[in-house]
Amino acid sequence: MDEIEYYYRILNLQPGASLDDVKQAYRNLALIWHPDRYPHDSRLQAEAEQKFKEINYAYVYLRSRLSDPQVSVYVRRTSQPAPSSSPEATDFNFQTARVARDSPPPVDSPVSSPDTPLIPWGWLTGTFLGYTLIGWILTMLSIPLWNEILALILWLTSAISASSGKRFEHSWFIALMVAGGIAGWVAGNQAGGIVTGTVWAVIGVVLGAIAGSEAKIKAILWILTIAGISAIAGLVAGSKTGDWRGALLGGMLGALIGTTMGMVSDKAFSEAKTRSKIGAGSVFGFGFGAWLGAWAGAGQNAVIRAIEKTGLEVIFGTWGAITVISGVIAQMVSGEKLLESFNEFYTFIILATTSGLGLSLGYWLANRG
Repeated sequence: MDEIEYYYRILNLQPGASLDDVKQAYRNLALIWHPDRYPHDSRLQAEAEQKFKEINYAYVYLRSRLSDPQVSVYVRRTSQPAPSSSPEATDFNFQTARVARDSPPPVDSPVSSPDTPLIPWGWLTGTFLGYTLIGWILTMLSIPLWNEILALILWLTSAISASSGKRFEHSWFIALMVAGGIAGWVAGNQAGGIVTGTVWAVIGVVLGAIAGSEAKIKAILWILTIAGISAIAGLVAGSKTGDWRGALLGGMLGALIGTTMGMVSDKAFSEAKTRSKIGAGSVFGFGFGAWLGAWAGAGQNAVIRAIEKTGLEVIFGTWGAITVISGVIAQMVSGEKLLESFNEFYTFIILATTSGLGLSLGYWLANRG
């Protein structure tokens, strides 16, 4: 048995399986054999630790081989799956555990150690730079009372969520909720003050929850429509260039009129027996009518004058919101990649240190300037 086939078998794969198959097999086996699943200092935990090392070793080796296009082609050509009717294929799953447990790794393996870590330096650099900008922006904004609290909430929650991604299925859900809420507060506070910031923060939390889950398109449309009406109302209220109550009322009336017109359109197309999706017109009419109604209800040119009046503050707040989201996404991706080589504790330490140093640098740069 050559080393390629040996490592395939450790992952319960037939020789010649693709890189995607290797990744999926690794995730499945790592979940089963993770030492934390077994009683501390027990015989089962010791056996699981050995098995976990073998799985990591096989994954690192095969990923390094299959990531090279030339080597990948060679592997697929020289490692053909055994026919399903052969005794080897029939007894494959029963032999794999014994091979992995009893056979030592080949001595000529290019991987130096089963515990060789794969560190996503690019994503960690993105996390560091993102949090540096977050620290700088939150310090420079006109909300000094809140900047440290917001930064600490974002830093701690995101680091915990990212480091528990393999165990906790709602990790992205929580991280994006927090990031969305803080991003909404930053942008809203700059655009229209504390009241607008609070409203936008709530909307940001809901949008973050939607982004971290599998929401239906109608739910997304509802939230985006409410967010749009609130954005227009808050902007004209904060800049005092229009009627925020008129914006809210106009948005609701516009949504009602748009939905009604869309339903009529859907009915007409349905009777004409076209292939258009039933309900598409009402969905579009609802969203478009709400935005247009809120814009008109705020007053003539109120939104344009509000943007001109707030100027750089709106732009600054918008970029701040984008930075918050980007930093959290970079951290979450870093966590997923780190968990392939480290346990949750070490992953948390790496992520917390990287983002914490970024926040500190951003705070220092803002105060130094």
